[in-house]
Amino acid sequence: LARSHGLSRGGDDAQRAQVLAALRTDSRQVAGAEAPLRQQLLEPHAEQIRNWLQEPDMTAKQIWRLLAEQGLTLSYASVKRFLRSHIAPVTAKVTVRLETPPGQQVQVDFGLTRVRVGERVQSLWVFVMTLSYSRHRFVRFVQRQDLATWIDCHIRAFEFFGGVPRTVLLDNLKAGVVRPDLYDPTVNRAYGELERHYGFTVDPARVASPKEKGKVERQVPVVRQQLVAGRRYDDLADLNHKALVWCREQVGQVEHGTTCEPPMVRFEQQEKGALQPLPAQPFERPTWGEAKVHPDHHVVFERSYYSLPSRFVGRTVWVRATRHLVEIYCDDELVKTHPRAIRRGTWRTDTNDYPDAAKAFLFAHPQFCRKKAAEIGPNVARMVTEILSGHAIRNLRKAQGVLRLADKYGPDRLDEACDYLLHFGATELRRLTRVLEQGIPPSWQPAQEPPSAPLTEQGKGFLHPPDSFAALEVSQ
Repeated sequence: LARSHGLSRGGDDAQRAQVLAALRTDSRQVAGAEAPLRQQLLEPHAEQIRNWLQEPDMTAKQIWRLLAEQGLTLSYASVKRFLRSHIAPVTAKVTVRLETPPGQQVQVDFGLTRVRVGERVQSLWVFVMTLSYSRHRFVRFVQRQDLATWIDCHIRAFEFFGGVPRTVLLDNLKAGVVRPDLYDPTVNRAYGELERHYGFTVDPARVASPKEKGKVERQVPVVRQQLVAGRRYDDLADLNHKALVWCREQVGQVEHGTTCEPPMVRFEQQEKGALQPLPAQPFERPTWGEAKVHPDHHVVFERSYYSLPSRFVGRTVWVRATRHLVEIYCDDELVKTHPRAIRRGTWRTDTNDYPDAAKAFLFAHPQFCRKKAAEIGPNVARMVTEILSGHAIRNLRKAQGVLRLADKYGPDRLDEACDYLLHFGATELRRLTRVLEQGIPPSWQPAQEPPSAPLTEQGKGFLHPPDSFAALEVSQ
Protein backbone atom coordinates (compact mmCIF):
# COMPACT_ATOMS: atom_id res chain seq x y z
CA LEU A 1 0.00 0.00 0.00
CA ALA A 2 2.85 2.36 0.89
CA ARG A 3 4.73 1.53 -2.31
CA SER A 4 1.60 1.92 -4.46
CA HIS A 5 1.02 5.42 -3.08
CA GLY A 6 4.66 6.41 -3.01
CA LEU A 7 4.71 6.68 0.78
CA SER A 8 7.14 5.50 3.42
CA ARG A 9 7.11 5.17 7.21
CA GLY A 10 9.28 8.21 7.62
CA GLY A 11 7.38 10.51 5.25
CA ASP A 12 7.22 14.24 5.70
CA ASP A 13 4.32 16.34 7.13
CA ALA A 14 2.71 16.81 3.72
CA GLN A 15 2.48 13.08 3.24
CA ARG A 16 0.96 12.53 6.71
CA ALA A 17 -1.69 15.21 6.02
CA GLN A 18 -2.54 13.51 2.74
CA VAL A 19 -3.15 10.18 4.53
CA LEU A 20 -5.35 11.73 7.23
CA ALA A 21 -7.49 13.51 4.63
CA ALA A 22 -8.01 10.26 2.75
CA LEU A 23 -9.07 8.48 5.96
CA ARG A 24 -11.62 11.18 6.83
CA THR A 25 -13.12 10.99 3.33
CA ASP A 26 -13.54 7.22 3.58
CA SER A 27 -15.19 7.58 7.03
CA ARG A 28 -17.77 10.10 5.76
CA GLN A 29 -18.51 7.88 2.79
CA VAL A 30 -19.21 4.92 5.10
CA ALA A 31 -21.49 6.99 7.42
CA GLY A 32 -23.31 8.49 4.46
CA ALA A 33 -23.92 5.03 3.05
CA GLU A 34 -25.58 3.87 6.30
CA ALA A 35 -28.13 6.76 6.43
CA PRO A 36 -29.93 5.83 3.16
CA LEU A 37 -30.06 2.24 4.38
CA ARG A 38 -31.92 3.24 7.55
CA GLN A 39 -34.28 5.45 5.54
CA GLN A 40 -34.99 2.52 3.22
CA LEU A 41 -36.03 0.43 6.23
CA LEU A 42 -38.69 3.03 7.07
CA GLU A 43 -40.13 3.40 3.57
CA PRO A 44 -42.47 0.34 3.84
CA HIS A 45 -43.99 1.95 6.95
CA ALA A 46 -44.61 5.37 5.37
CA GLU A 47 -48.35 4.89 4.88
CA GLN A 48 -48.82 3.67 8.44
CA ILE A 49 -46.84 6.64 9.75
CA ARG A 50 -49.10 9.00 7.81
CA ASN A 51 -52.14 7.35 9.39
CA TRP A 52 -50.63 7.69 12.85
CA LEU A 53 -50.05 11.38 12.26
CA GLN A 54 -53.79 11.87 11.73
CA GLU A 55 -54.47 10.84 15.34
CA PRO A 56 -54.67 13.51 18.05
CA ASP A 57 -51.64 14.04 20.29
CA MET A 58 -49.37 11.95 18.03
CA THR A 59 -45.67 12.87 18.19
CA ALA A 60 -42.45 11.76 16.51
CA LYS A 61 -41.35 10.17 19.79
CA GLN A 62 -44.55 8.11 19.96
CA ILE A 63 -44.09 6.97 16.34
CA TRP A 64 -40.56 5.85 17.24
CA ARG A 65 -41.98 3.86 20.18
CA LEU A 66 -44.69 2.25 18.03
CA LEU A 67 -42.15 1.21 15.39
CA ALA A 68 -39.93 -0.30 18.08
CA GLU A 69 -42.91 -2.33 19.33
CA GLN A 70 -43.19 -3.74 15.79
CA GLY A 71 -39.55 -4.83 15.91
CA LEU A 72 -38.03 -2.02 13.85
CA THR A 73 -34.99 -0.93 15.88
CA LEU A 74 -33.82 2.50 14.77
CA SER A 75 -32.60 5.62 16.49
CA TYR A 76 -35.03 8.42 17.32
CA ALA A 77 -32.92 10.74 15.11
CA SER A 78 -33.46 8.41 12.14
CA VAL A 79 -37.23 8.55 12.59
CA LYS A 80 -37.15 12.36 12.76
CA ARG A 81 -35.04 12.54 9.58
CA PHE A 82 -37.51 10.28 7.79
CA LEU A 83 -40.45 12.43 8.91
CA ARG A 84 -38.73 15.58 7.65
CA SER A 85 -37.71 14.13 4.30
CA HIS A 86 -40.69 11.91 3.44
CA ILE A 87 -43.69 12.94 5.54
CA ALA A 88 -43.32 16.59 6.52
CA PRO A 89 -43.78 17.97 2.99
CA VAL A 90 -47.25 16.37 2.97
CA THR A 91 -48.51 17.28 6.43
CA ALA A 92 -46.50 20.22 7.68
CA LYS A 93 -48.03 23.69 7.67
CA VAL A 94 -46.10 26.88 7.28
CA THR A 95 -46.34 29.11 10.35
CA VAL A 96 -45.32 32.66 11.10
CA ARG A 97 -43.97 33.56 14.52
CA LEU A 98 -45.56 36.70 15.95
CA GLU A 99 -43.92 38.62 18.77
CA THR A 100 -45.94 41.22 20.62
CA PRO A 101 -44.64 44.46 22.13
CA PRO A 102 -44.42 44.90 25.91
CA GLY A 103 -47.77 45.26 27.69
CA GLN A 104 -49.76 44.40 24.59
CA GLN A 105 -51.10 40.92 25.25
CA VAL A 106 -51.70 38.13 27.74
CA GLN A 107 -52.73 34.60 26.86
CA VAL A 108 -55.11 32.67 29.11
CA ASP A 109 -55.99 29.02 29.55
CA PHE A 110 -57.67 26.62 31.98
CA GLY A 111 -56.56 23.03 32.49
CA LEU A 112 -57.68 20.16 34.70
CA THR A 113 -55.24 18.45 37.04
CA ARG A 114 -55.20 16.23 40.12
CA VAL A 115 -53.34 17.52 43.16
CA ARG A 116 -52.58 15.86 46.49
CA VAL A 117 -54.06 18.22 49.07
CA GLY A 118 -53.74 16.91 52.61
CA GLU A 119 -54.40 13.19 52.50
CA ARG A 120 -56.67 13.34 49.46
CA VAL A 121 -56.08 13.70 45.74
CA GLN A 122 -58.41 16.41 44.42
CA SER A 123 -59.41 17.35 40.89
CA LEU A 124 -58.67 21.06 40.49
CA TRP A 125 -58.67 23.52 37.61
CA VAL A 126 -55.52 25.52 37.01
CA PHE A 127 -55.84 29.03 35.56
CA VAL A 128 -52.74 30.32 33.75
CA MET A 129 -52.30 33.87 32.43
CA THR A 130 -49.00 34.54 30.63
CA LEU A 131 -47.67 37.90 29.45
CA SER A 132 -46.73 37.32 25.81
CA TYR A 133 -43.68 39.57 25.77
CA SER A 134 -41.87 38.66 29.00
CA ARG A 135 -43.41 35.16 29.54
CA HIS A 136 -44.04 36.12 33.17
CA ARG A 137 -47.08 34.19 34.34
CA PHE A 138 -49.80 34.01 36.98
CA VAL A 139 -51.07 30.63 38.18
CA ARG A 140 -54.08 29.91 40.37
CA PHE A 141 -55.79 26.63 41.29
CA VAL A 142 -59.58 26.70 41.66
CA GLN A 143 -62.33 24.19 42.36
CA ARG A 144 -64.75 25.19 39.61
CA GLN A 145 -64.97 26.87 36.22
CA ASP A 146 -67.97 29.09 36.74
CA LEU A 147 -68.25 32.73 35.74
CA ALA A 148 -67.53 34.11 39.22
CA THR A 149 -64.27 32.13 39.38
CA TRP A 150 -63.29 33.17 35.85
CA ILE A 151 -63.70 36.86 36.67
CA ASP A 152 -61.99 36.51 40.06
CA CYS A 153 -58.93 34.90 38.43
CA HIS A 154 -58.64 37.81 35.98
CA ILE A 155 -58.81 40.37 38.78
CA ARG A 156 -56.19 38.54 40.84
CA ALA A 157 -53.90 38.20 37.82
CA PHE A 158 -54.06 41.92 36.99
CA GLU A 159 -53.28 42.77 40.62
CA PHE A 160 -50.39 40.27 40.59
CA PHE A 161 -48.88 41.94 37.50
CA GLY A 162 -49.62 45.42 38.85
CA GLY A 163 -51.29 46.48 35.61
CA VAL A 164 -53.57 45.54 32.74
CA PRO A 165 -52.61 44.37 29.22
CA ARG A 166 -54.35 45.81 26.19
CA THR A 167 -55.50 42.46 24.81
CA VAL A 168 -56.55 39.17 26.42
CA LEU A 169 -56.18 36.23 24.03
CA LEU A 170 -58.19 33.25 25.23
CA ASP A 171 -59.60 29.99 23.99
CA ASN A 172 -62.61 30.14 21.69
CA LEU A 173 -65.92 29.65 23.43
CA LYS A 174 -66.59 26.41 21.48
CA ALA A 175 -63.45 24.86 22.94
CA GLY A 176 -65.38 24.36 26.20
CA VAL A 177 -62.79 25.93 28.47
CA VAL A 178 -65.38 27.29 30.86
CA ARG A 179 -68.83 27.04 29.37
CA PRO A 180 -70.26 27.62 25.86
CA ASP A 181 -71.16 31.30 26.21
CA LEU A 182 -68.58 32.49 28.71
CA TYR A 183 -66.30 34.43 26.38
CA ASP A 184 -68.83 36.09 24.06
CA PRO A 185 -69.33 39.66 25.29
CA THR A 186 -72.63 39.91 23.46
CA VAL A 187 -73.97 37.00 25.46
CA ASN A 188 -71.93 36.99 28.63
CA ARG A 189 -72.43 40.55 29.73
CA ALA A 190 -70.61 40.19 33.04
CA TYR A 191 -67.32 39.42 31.26
CA GLY A 192 -68.00 42.33 28.91
CA GLU A 193 -68.35 44.62 31.94
CA LEU A 194 -65.03 43.37 33.28
CA GLU A 195 -63.48 44.15 29.89
CA ARG A 196 -64.80 47.72 29.91
CA HIS A 197 -63.91 48.33 33.57
CA TYR A 198 -60.26 47.31 33.13
CA GLY A 199 -59.86 48.65 29.60
CA PHE A 200 -58.68 45.51 27.78
CA THR A 201 -59.97 43.91 24.57
CA VAL A 202 -61.06 40.28 24.40
CA ASP A 203 -59.56 38.37 21.47
CA PRO A 204 -60.87 34.76 21.27
CA ALA A 205 -58.61 32.30 19.45
CA ARG A 206 -60.04 30.24 16.62
CA VAL A 207 -61.62 26.88 17.37
CA ALA A 208 -59.07 24.07 17.87
CA SER A 209 -56.13 26.37 17.14
CA PRO A 210 -53.75 25.97 20.09
CA LYS A 211 -50.84 27.48 18.15
CA GLU A 212 -52.57 30.85 18.33
CA LYS A 213 -52.00 30.67 22.08
CA GLY A 214 -48.58 29.09 21.86
CA LYS A 215 -47.10 31.06 24.75
CA VAL A 216 -49.60 29.63 27.23
CA GLU A 217 -50.73 26.36 25.65
CA ARG A 218 -47.72 24.46 27.04
CA GLN A 219 -47.84 26.20 30.41
CA VAL A 220 -50.55 23.95 31.89
CA PRO A 221 -48.43 20.78 31.36
CA VAL A 222 -45.42 22.64 32.79
CA VAL A 223 -47.47 23.50 35.88
CA ARG A 224 -48.48 19.85 36.24
CA GLN A 225 -44.87 18.71 35.93
CA GLN A 226 -43.24 21.25 38.25
CA LEU A 227 -45.95 22.17 40.77
CA VAL A 228 -48.07 19.02 41.00
CA ALA A 229 -46.04 15.89 40.24
CA GLY A 230 -44.70 14.26 43.41
CA ARG A 231 -45.82 17.12 45.68
CA ARG A 232 -48.33 17.43 48.53
CA TYR A 233 -49.94 20.60 49.90
CA ASP A 234 -51.66 21.34 53.19
CA ASP A 235 -54.70 22.99 51.62
CA LEU A 236 -55.79 25.05 48.63
CA ALA A 237 -54.45 28.28 50.16
CA ASP A 238 -51.02 26.67 50.63
CA LEU A 239 -51.08 25.45 47.02
CA ASN A 240 -51.92 28.89 45.61
CA HIS A 241 -49.34 30.63 47.80
CA LYS A 242 -46.59 28.31 46.56
CA ALA A 243 -47.83 28.71 42.98
CA LEU A 244 -47.15 32.46 43.17
CA VAL A 245 -43.74 31.83 44.75
CA TRP A 246 -43.00 29.46 41.87
CA CYS A 247 -44.00 32.14 39.34
CA ARG A 248 -41.77 34.81 40.90
CA GLU A 249 -38.79 33.00 42.37
CA GLN A 250 -38.40 29.73 40.52
CA VAL A 251 -39.63 29.49 36.93
CA GLY A 252 -39.55 33.28 36.75
CA GLN A 253 -35.79 33.29 37.37
CA VAL A 254 -34.88 30.63 34.80
CA GLU A 255 -33.68 31.79 31.39
CA HIS A 256 -36.43 31.33 28.79
CA GLY A 257 -35.47 29.33 25.71
CA THR A 258 -36.91 31.86 23.25
CA THR A 259 -36.19 35.22 24.85
CA CYS A 260 -32.87 34.09 26.42
CA GLU A 261 -33.83 36.09 29.53
CA PRO A 262 -35.51 35.14 32.82
CA PRO A 263 -39.21 36.13 32.64
CA MET A 264 -39.06 38.14 35.88
CA VAL A 265 -36.06 40.15 34.71
CA ARG A 266 -37.63 40.85 31.33
CA PHE A 267 -40.93 41.77 33.03
CA GLU A 268 -39.42 44.16 35.58
CA GLN A 269 -37.09 45.87 33.12
CA GLN A 270 -39.20 46.08 29.95
CA GLU A 271 -42.87 45.15 30.38
CA LYS A 272 -44.18 46.21 33.78
CA GLY A 273 -44.07 49.90 32.92
CA ALA A 274 -45.87 49.29 29.62
CA LEU A 275 -49.00 47.84 31.25
CA GLN A 276 -52.11 49.97 31.67
CA PRO A 277 -52.71 51.13 35.26
CA LEU A 278 -55.23 49.35 37.45
CA PRO A 279 -58.59 51.17 37.75
CA ALA A 280 -59.08 53.37 40.80
CA GLN A 281 -62.37 51.72 41.79
CA PRO A 282 -62.74 47.98 42.44
CA PHE A 283 -64.88 45.98 40.07
CA GLU A 284 -68.35 45.10 41.36
CA ARG A 285 -69.20 41.80 39.76
CA PRO A 286 -72.77 41.79 38.41
CA THR A 287 -74.99 38.80 37.80
CA TRP A 288 -76.76 38.69 34.45
CA GLY A 289 -79.73 36.59 33.47
CA GLU A 290 -82.23 36.34 30.65
CA ALA A 291 -85.92 36.36 31.59
CA LYS A 292 -89.35 36.59 30.02
CA VAL A 293 -91.96 39.09 31.19
CA HIS A 294 -95.02 37.10 32.27
CA PRO A 295 -98.67 38.19 31.87
CA ASP A 296 -98.71 39.33 35.52
CA HIS A 297 -96.12 42.01 34.52
CA HIS A 298 -93.26 40.31 36.43
CA VAL A 299 -90.00 38.57 35.57
CA VAL A 300 -88.54 35.83 37.73
CA PHE A 301 -84.88 36.32 38.63
CA GLU A 302 -83.16 34.12 41.22
CA ARG A 303 -86.60 33.06 42.44
CA SER A 304 -87.80 36.59 43.20
CA TYR A 305 -90.24 38.70 41.18
CA TYR A 306 -89.75 42.14 39.61
CA SER A 307 -92.41 44.15 37.77
CA LEU A 308 -92.25 45.94 34.41
CA PRO A 309 -94.71 48.15 32.50
CA SER A 310 -97.39 46.52 30.35
CA ARG A 311 -95.63 47.17 27.02
CA PHE A 312 -92.94 44.61 27.92
CA VAL A 313 -95.33 41.72 28.67
CA GLY A 314 -94.32 38.72 26.56
CA ARG A 315 -90.88 40.07 25.69
CA THR A 316 -87.49 38.68 26.65
CA VAL A 317 -85.31 41.00 28.71
CA TRP A 318 -81.91 40.96 30.41
CA VAL A 319 -81.72 41.32 34.18
CA ARG A 320 -78.56 42.76 35.75
CA ALA A 321 -78.18 42.37 39.51
CA THR A 322 -75.58 43.91 41.77
CA ARG A 323 -75.41 43.75 45.54
CA HIS A 324 -78.19 46.32 46.06
CA LEU A 325 -79.95 46.88 42.72
CA VAL A 326 -81.71 44.96 39.96
CA GLU A 327 -81.70 46.62 36.54
CA ILE A 328 -83.80 45.32 33.66
CA TYR A 329 -82.74 45.95 30.04
CA CYS A 330 -84.70 45.54 26.83
CA ASP A 331 -82.80 45.95 23.55
CA ASP A 332 -79.81 47.27 25.54
CA GLU A 333 -81.96 50.04 27.06
CA LEU A 334 -82.45 50.31 30.82
CA VAL A 335 -86.24 50.15 31.34
CA LYS A 336 -86.68 49.38 35.06
CA THR A 337 -84.78 49.47 38.34
CA HIS A 338 -85.75 47.77 41.62
CA PRO A 339 -84.07 47.26 45.00
CA ARG A 340 -82.63 43.74 45.00
CA ALA A 341 -84.62 41.17 46.97
CA ILE A 342 -82.76 39.75 49.95
CA ARG A 343 -84.90 36.64 50.40
CA ARG A 344 -86.14 34.32 47.69
CA GLY A 345 -89.82 34.61 46.91
CA THR A 346 -89.88 38.38 47.43
CA TRP A 347 -92.07 40.46 45.12
CA ARG A 348 -90.88 43.86 43.94
CA THR A 349 -94.00 45.41 42.40
CA ASP A 350 -94.44 48.96 41.19
CA THR A 351 -98.23 49.45 40.83
CA ASN A 352 -97.55 52.19 38.29
CA ASP A 353 -96.48 49.41 35.90
CA TYR A 354 -100.12 48.31 35.57
CA PRO A 355 -102.48 50.06 33.11
CA ASP A 356 -105.09 52.34 34.65
CA ALA A 357 -108.00 49.99 33.95
CA ALA A 358 -106.19 47.04 35.50
CA LYS A 359 -105.19 49.08 38.56
CA ALA A 360 -108.81 50.11 39.16
CA PHE A 361 -109.94 46.49 38.84
CA LEU A 362 -107.18 45.08 41.04
CA PHE A 363 -107.64 47.59 43.81
CA ALA A 364 -111.42 46.98 43.84
CA HIS A 365 -111.17 43.22 43.61
CA PRO A 366 -109.73 42.55 47.10
CA GLN A 367 -112.87 44.13 48.53
CA PHE A 368 -114.95 41.56 46.66
CA CYS A 369 -112.80 38.76 48.13
CA ARG A 370 -113.33 40.05 51.67
CA LYS A 371 -117.10 40.27 51.11
CA LYS A 372 -117.25 36.75 49.67
CA ALA A 373 -115.18 35.38 52.56
CA ALA A 374 -117.55 36.93 55.12
CA GLU A 375 -120.45 35.17 53.40
CA ILE A 376 -118.70 31.80 53.75
CA GLY A 377 -117.84 32.13 57.44
CA PRO A 378 -116.23 34.38 60.07
CA ASN A 379 -113.00 32.41 60.20
CA VAL A 380 -112.69 32.42 56.41
CA ALA A 381 -113.12 36.20 56.56
CA ARG A 382 -110.34 36.39 59.17
CA MET A 383 -108.09 34.24 56.97
CA VAL A 384 -108.68 36.31 53.80
CA THR A 385 -108.23 39.59 55.68
CA GLU A 386 -104.92 38.34 57.06
CA ILE A 387 -103.74 37.27 53.60
CA LEU A 388 -104.67 40.57 51.94
CA SER A 389 -103.28 42.74 54.72
CA GLY A 390 -99.67 42.33 53.54
CA HIS A 391 -100.06 43.18 49.86
CA ALA A 392 -103.57 42.98 48.44
CA ILE A 393 -102.62 42.85 44.76
CA ARG A 394 -99.79 40.38 45.11
CA ASN A 395 -101.73 38.02 47.42
CA LEU A 396 -105.00 38.26 45.52
CA ARG A 397 -104.57 34.88 43.83
CA LYS A 398 -103.87 33.27 47.19
CA ALA A 399 -107.08 34.73 48.64
CA GLN A 400 -109.02 33.54 45.61
CA GLY A 401 -107.57 30.07 46.14
CA VAL A 402 -108.93 30.03 49.70
CA LEU A 403 -112.41 30.95 48.48
CA ARG A 404 -112.39 28.23 45.81
CA LEU A 405 -111.85 25.58 48.50
CA ALA A 406 -115.41 26.20 49.72
CA ASP A 407 -116.73 24.74 46.46
CA LYS A 408 -114.87 21.48 47.05
CA TYR A 409 -115.04 21.00 50.82
CA GLY A 410 -118.04 23.10 51.80
CA PRO A 411 -118.29 26.35 53.80
CA ASP A 412 -118.41 24.74 57.26
CA ARG A 413 -115.32 22.56 56.82
CA LEU A 414 -113.39 25.48 55.30
CA ASP A 415 -114.39 27.81 58.13
CA GLU A 416 -113.32 25.27 60.75
CA ALA A 417 -110.01 24.62 58.97
CA CYS A 418 -109.30 28.37 58.81
CA ASP A 419 -109.99 28.64 62.53
CA TYR A 420 -107.55 25.79 63.18
CA LEU A 421 -104.71 27.31 61.12
CA LEU A 422 -105.21 30.83 62.44
CA HIS A 423 -104.82 29.44 65.95
CA PHE A 424 -101.20 28.72 64.95
CA GLY A 425 -100.74 31.94 62.96
CA ALA A 426 -100.58 30.09 59.61
CA THR A 427 -102.12 31.33 56.35
CA GLU A 428 -100.36 29.16 53.74
CA LEU A 429 -102.75 27.81 51.12
CA ARG A 430 -100.78 24.57 50.93
CA ARG A 431 -101.26 23.88 54.64
CA LEU A 432 -104.94 24.79 54.47
CA THR A 433 -105.48 22.29 51.65
CA ARG A 434 -103.64 19.59 53.60
CA VAL A 435 -105.82 20.18 56.69
CA LEU A 436 -108.95 19.86 54.57
CA GLU A 437 -107.68 16.66 52.96
CA GLN A 438 -106.46 14.98 56.17
CA GLY A 439 -108.87 16.48 58.66
CA ILE A 440 -108.34 18.40 61.89
CA PRO A 441 -106.80 16.39 64.74
CA PRO A 442 -109.58 15.10 67.03
CA SER A 443 -107.78 16.42 70.10
CA TRP A 444 -108.05 20.02 68.96
CA GLN A 445 -110.96 22.11 70.20
CA PRO A 446 -111.91 25.58 68.94
CA ALA A 447 -111.10 28.41 71.30
CA GLN A 448 -114.08 29.54 73.36
CA GLU A 449 -114.78 32.74 75.26
CA PRO A 450 -113.84 32.23 78.93
CA PRO A 451 -116.91 32.24 81.24
CA SER A 452 -117.41 35.46 83.17
CA ALA A 453 -117.03 35.34 86.97
CA PRO A 454 -120.28 35.64 89.01
CA LEU A 455 -120.95 39.06 90.58
CA THR A 456 -120.57 39.42 94.30
CA GLU A 457 -123.18 41.18 96.41
CA GLN A 458 -120.84 44.18 96.67
CA GLY A 459 -120.49 44.26 92.91
CA LYS A 460 -124.21 44.16 92.36
CA GLY A 461 -124.45 47.46 94.28
CA PHE A 462 -122.74 49.24 91.40
CA LEU A 463 -125.35 48.16 88.86
CA HIS A 464 -127.75 50.85 87.52
CA PRO A 465 -130.58 50.71 84.99
CA PRO A 466 -129.88 52.32 81.57
CA ASP A 467 -132.27 55.23 82.09
CA SER A 468 -130.23 56.38 85.09
CA PHE A 469 -127.56 57.66 82.70
CA ALA A 470 -129.93 59.74 80.60
CA ALA A 471 -129.72 62.92 82.71
CA LEU A 472 -125.97 62.61 83.30
CA GLU A 473 -124.00 65.72 82.22
CA VAL A 474 -120.33 65.84 81.48
CA SER A 475 -118.52 68.60 83.36
CA GLN A 476 -116.34 70.93 81.33
